[in-house]
Parts: sequence; structure tokens; C-alpha cells
Amino acid sequence: MEIDYDYLVGISKDAVLYTSRKTTNILDGGYSSLYMGKSLEFHDLKDYTPGDDITSIDWKCSSRTDSILVRRYIAEKKHSVLIIGDTGPKMDADTPKGDHKADIALMTTGVLDYLLGRQGADVGFACSGRKGQVYTPFMSGGTSVEKLLHTYGEAIFEEPEADMNSLIMDSLRAFVTRHMIIFVITDLPGLKTVENETLLRMTDKNDVYFICIDDAKVTGRRVYDRVGGNYIDGFMTGSRTLRKAEELERSEILDSFKLGALRNRIVFERISKMSDVVDSVINMFERGRSGIYG
Repeated sequence: MEIDYDYLVGISKDAVLYTSRKTTNILDGGYSSLYMGKSLEFHDLKDYTPGDDITSIDWKCSSRTDSILVRRYIAEKKHSVLIIGDTGPKMDADTPKGDHKADIALMTTGVLDYLLGRQGADVGFACSGRKGQVYTPFMSGGTSVEKLLHTYGEAIFEEPEADMNSLIMDSLRAFVTRHMIIFVITDLPGLKTVENETLLRMTDKNDVYFICIDDAKVTGRRVYDRVGGNYIDGFMTGSRTLRKAEELERSEILDSFKLGALRNRIVFERISKMSDVVDSVINMFERGRSGIYG
């Protein structure tokens, strides 16, 4: 499967229009920032309210008063945001809800870029293709969404030169001088390759978010193998043994990654259908602001 120019333009417009409609009330008024970065300067103290990041509680000052006080910060400079996208034939597959994984990956990239651009961030993109790593420069503005989507769309079905763990490490080395907010868009096989040491390195100076696009189960009804180009044999899809083994492997991958994400203060979100993309991204930002990890 190939993604043509008109398709990418359509995804870009959908990401902007759909996100604008769904987040009008969120972005207006008091909701001044969708994310928290580490390049922040102390501003003042305020009373704790439900939803505040508990890691920002100033216990020393709180002990001197009758209330719990939270430190507030202001950004010192414009944020640099890096989106890392998974690639390969596996992206030409479906989710449990029947949506195309590539559609969700591209829409999620567009939504993230649009929302972060509205917050004044400079957004860059990285992925792996058959010719090696592909990067876009950090940018903001109206052309950013389309640029990132075209870069991702051209490589999304290419056989990746490196697995997700290697791509993340290469990206960190490429932007070693930057303190970033990092978003990783991948799937279960991608999560499986990411090592705990990599998570530790990512979160040393950066805020990190992982988005997992769910895969349809091999043991579902009339499962089509896009890579092999045929339907999987009914004996395989109906096997109870295979179903249990598949469910066990999925659970082990998710449980292991969630534990690593919790230990390293990483926000983790799963998406299985297109209609949930915007809500899932907003929910991810909310949990990041509240310090809810894993």
C-alpha cells in the first residue's frame, strides 16, 4: 500500500478541523498549557486543588501553614517537542476496532503537532525507513502539520532499518543538546523492543509520552494478513491454545512496559480507533499535568 499526496492533505485537514472543534473549550480560558516541560522557572505557591501534580507539592512550606501548597512554574523558553513514529509493513494492519493503524498513527501525529503548535512549541519528527533514520527540523506554524505528515507518510510502510529501541537511542544522540518533550507512537511489537535503560535515558532530562496503537488479534474472525496477502487459516484463528498464548504475550508486554513507564514517570496511552484519537491525546496531556504515570 502507498499513501498519496491527496490522502496526506486530507489527513492534515481532518486533524486540524476535528481537533479545533473538539478542543475549543479546552484551549480557551484558563487552560493555558497542554503540557509541563522541565525548562521551567519557579513562579509562586498556591493551595493544592484536585488534579494538581503531587510531585509539585512544597512540603516544607506546607508544614508551616494549615494547607497543602503547590509550586507553580513558568516556561523559560519555547519548548522543543520530538515526535517519534513507528514504521514498517505492520503499520498496514488493522486495530481491534477495524480501523487502519497507519490512519491512526498519522492522525495522532497531526493532532499532536497542531495542539503543540498552538502552544507555541517547535515540533520535530523522527522515524526509520529502509534508507536509515529520517528527521525533520524543529518548526512551528501552519506548514508544520503538513510537513510532518508528508515525511511520516512517505516512510510509514517502509521496512525500518532499526527497531523502536534503536530509533529512540539514535534520536536522543541526534538531539543530545536539547531538552525535549518526547512523544513515541508505536504498537505492541514496538513496545516490546524498548529497554528499561532506554526509558531511563529518555527521562533523564525530558518529559516522555508513549502512545500504543492496538493490533487486531490473530485469533479473531476472518483475520487478513496484510503482509502475507491472505486470510489466516481458520484452524489457527479458532485455536484456543493460540488465543491463550496470544493474550498472555500481550499482557506480559503491556504489564512490563507499564511498570517501566511508572518507574520512569512516563505517561502511557493506548488507541484502537480513529474517533478516539483527539480524546486520547487530551487525556494523555491531562494525566501528564496531574502526574499520573504508567
